This record gives sequence, structure tokens and C-alpha cells, in this order.
Amino acid sequence: MNEKQKLYSPREIHLALTDKDDEMVVTWITKGRINHPIVYLFKGDCSVVTSNSNNNNNNNNDYDSFNISIGKSIVYNGLEGYVHSVKLNNLEFGKTYCYSVGSGNIYRSDIKGLVEQQTNNNNNNDDYDDLIRWSKWIHFKTKSNEIDHVTFGAFADSGTWGDVHEVVAAMSKDESLSLAIHGGDLSYGLKEDVWDKFGDIIEPLASRMPFMVIPGNWDVKEGALQPFVNRYPMPLVYKQPTIEQKRLSVPSSTSPSQHITLQTNPNLYYSFRYTHVYFIMLSSYDPYTIGSQQYKWLVSELELANSMRQKYPWLIVIAHSPMYSSSTGHGGSDTSVRTQLEWLYDVYNVNLVFSGHDHGYERTHPVLAERVLKKNHNSQYKSKDGTIHILGGTGGATADPWFNEQPNWSAIRESTSGYTKFIAHKQTLQVTYLRMNGTLGDHFQITNEYPTLDSVKLSKVNNNNSTPSEHTGVFLLFFALIVFIFPICAYYKLPHLIFSSLIPKPMISNKSMV
Repeated sequence: MNEKQKLYSPREIHLALTDKDDEMVVTWITKGRINHPIVYLFKGDCSVVTSNSNNNNNNNNDYDSFNISIGKSIVYNGLEGYVHSVKLNNLEFGKTYCYSVGSGNIYRSDIKGLVEQQTNNNNNNDDYDDLIRWSKWIHFKTKSNEIDHVTFGAFADSGTWGDVHEVVAAMSKDESLSLAIHGGDLSYGLKEDVWDKFGDIIEPLASRMPFMVIPGNWDVKEGALQPFVNRYPMPLVYKQPTIEQKRLSVPSSTSPSQHITLQTNPNLYYSFRYTHVYFIMLSSYDPYTIGSQQYKWLVSELELANSMRQKYPWLIVIAHSPMYSSSTGHGGSDTSVRTQLEWLYDVYNVNLVFSGHDHGYERTHPVLAERVLKKNHNSQYKSKDGTIHILGGTGGATADPWFNEQPNWSAIRESTSGYTKFIAHKQTLQVTYLRMNGTLGDHFQITNEYPTLDSVKLSKVNNNNSTPSEHTGVFLLFFALIVFIFPICAYYKLPHLIFSSLIPKPMISNKSMV
């Protein structure tokens, strides 16, 4: 690869869903600056495009079959390069599309022929110079709510060493997958070159299907949060930053300078719906306690998801830190998250929670507060049985050891690398853990019974979500009694007068006056 190719060739290409059903966003990196990031999009199989590109009789009418979308480029502190994103609009459901990303001459020579931009500077024939700025042709398929089932894969804790190459290769070869979910700790990198390496590793998978991510503890560290947020744009709930202006005095100057600090709302969480499944993507590293912004949002999402159960019967939560884990990696289960949120999952009939953080695979029985709700050795469950938790930190990072004693709620656990595969029909959710070598690690199925909400359990949610004034009113009344009313009563001797009035006066005999 020559220097020009290193600067302008697209790399780390990946797709993501937006908050609109008919959109997809394509993101990639270049080391050199480009004028406009462009995506060529063609509805159909990529073989149609490549066969046309080999035809010397291409003409201007070929462009009638293509959509050309132009996006934007950004930079951020520490990045030696540019992040480009292009939004694809008006996509049809259940269709195959072929696309290529790049920049430069909008009329591509591999489609139209050598009509534009032929340069011969310094006697160098660069007829195809514009092609170094373009990626190969890549296909993806949009979601459909009409099909019988959808298949997606999930994993977490990848890094750039270990088994990540094999895991990504196994998922890339699985033609049944139409969506990939990463449960956090993507690159384990605190420097940009590590994120570059991870982006190159994940591209064969993430460039041909939506790649939806949540933050892990490594993704929110200093040096990692900026690449995580900017390289992998997700349909976050709160998009606009707030601006805080601070005036700083400058020595030997009468005029102050102005320092502007951008502060974004905690918003590394979002939701999306994808063919029979309602996904809630939580951040384990934004506040999640009762009354917090994320907590209130979660309750509203759970309510909405349950109102749409006929269309999206399966409710799945993705969160990095596991409520249930018998791994020694981080000391076992995250009891803080469990205390705050598990009861909500019970109230709103969450079918499954997928997590990472600890490196290994573990699956629970339906469980609540460490109490097993249903054991089934045939791994056949019903949606009313309770929430099942999967620890899926199998994305390639070095495995963590387990505690010696396997808890009663733990159905299966093993120290391997691979991915969890979901096949969602309206009536069944089939879940399989596949090791990176293709062998079967686990399999279970949940049958849908469209559970209804329990009004008694819901009342607890409403009480916890009551407005602060309902609680502070009692406190303020008590405070007023102590600070104001009691001292006033004491000053005017009201307690003495009241007490005296309640005690009957003694009868005085006339004889005593004699």
C-alpha cells in the first residue's frame, strides 16, 4: 500500500441503526482529510455492481440505479485522522443493498469509465487514482417485521489480542445473522492505534450488518470514551450537549478570556426495535439508581415495550455489568445493579438480560433475588417463568476463573470464546451458545405466552417514581414543627395551658375555710 492509499483508503467500516426504521448510518476512518464522505448505494446483490464494473460499455445511464449520499466528517482530540459518517435514508424493509464508501470524484471510474479526473502529473498515469479512495462493494440486508424470524448474535469483552479474530471470523461466516450486538469493552484501548486495530478486526462483521454497542468499564476510561462515542455513533436518547461558559482571569490583561466546556448529558443508553424483539441498551456507568435520569427513562421504555408486546413479544436488556455471575473476574455478581433494577425486570416481564464484564459464558435459570423460579433440565422455558441472565463475555479476551462452588441459580458455565446466537420467532426465542470452533456450548428455548402486568407490582413502581414533593412535604412539615411551631408554643406557655386545662381542678371544701 503506497502513501496515498494509507491516507485516503477507507478502513474500519461499520453500520449502525438510527432512531428511524428506514435509516442506517455508515461510519469509517481515513488518516487523510477528504472533501466529502460519500456512499454509493445500490438495491440488489453486489454481483450486479461488480459485473457492471467489468463491462467496458458502461454509460451515464448506469447512475440511474444508484443512490449517492453525502455525509459529514469529524475530528476529536487525540485522533490522527478523520471519522466519516453518512446516513442512508428511505431504505425498504427486508431488502438487500450493496454499498461502497469513499470520497473524491463523485463519478466513479469503476462504474462510468474513465471520463473524469485523469491526471498525468510528472508523467505518472493515475487513471485510477480516484479508486484508492473507495472501499470494495459490501452488502447488507434491512430488517423486516413481516418475516417469520430474525437471527442475531451477541458477544462482549473483545480486545485486540487472544481469540477475537476467531470469534469475529465465526460470526462473519454465519450468513443467518442480520444484527450483531456488543455488550461492552470493545478494544480495551486507551490509545487511538488500539481502536484502529479493533476497527480493522471487526470490519468484516460490522460492515455487513448493524453493529450495536454499549459501553463497558474500559470504554468509559480516559483515553477510551472519545473514540468509543465518536467512532461508534449510536441512537442515544439525549443528543444535544449543554454548554457551560466560564470566565478565567488572565494575568497582565484587563480583558478576561473565555473558556467553554462542553458537558453532555449522561446518555450512553438507548433502545431499538428489530423484528419481534424490543432491545433496551443500558449503561452500567451512567447513574441508574431510583430517581436518576437513566432509571426514569428505563421505566418509560419498559412500559412502552409492554404496550407493544403483540408486535415485539421479546424484551431483551443488554448491560455490561452482570447481575448474576459466579466468575472471580470482578468478584461475582454486581449486587448494586441487581438491587436497583432486578425487581423492575420482574414487574415488566423482561425475558432475558445479556451482560459481559466477566470473561466466560454462564447462563442462569429463571431467577429473582437469587431464588430459582423454574428449573428445567430440558432447557425448555415459558415466558412467564421469569428472567434468564446470560453472561456473554466470550468475545476473545482471556478467560477469568470461576468460584469453586457453582450457585444454585447457575444452569451452565464454561471458559471458552464464542458468541451467543438468538433466533426470534413470535412464539419462540431459541438461544444457542456457539464456541468459536463451531461446537455447541449451550442451548435453550423460551415459549411466548404474552404475560400480563401485575397491578400490585406496578404500584411499587409508581410509588418509587412519585414526585419529590410527595416525600419532601412530610419532611418540611416536620421541620416546621421543630423550628417554628414548637418554640412559639413554648414562648407563650401553650403546652402548660393545654396540660392544665386537661387536668380537673381539685374540689375545695367549705370546711377548710373555717
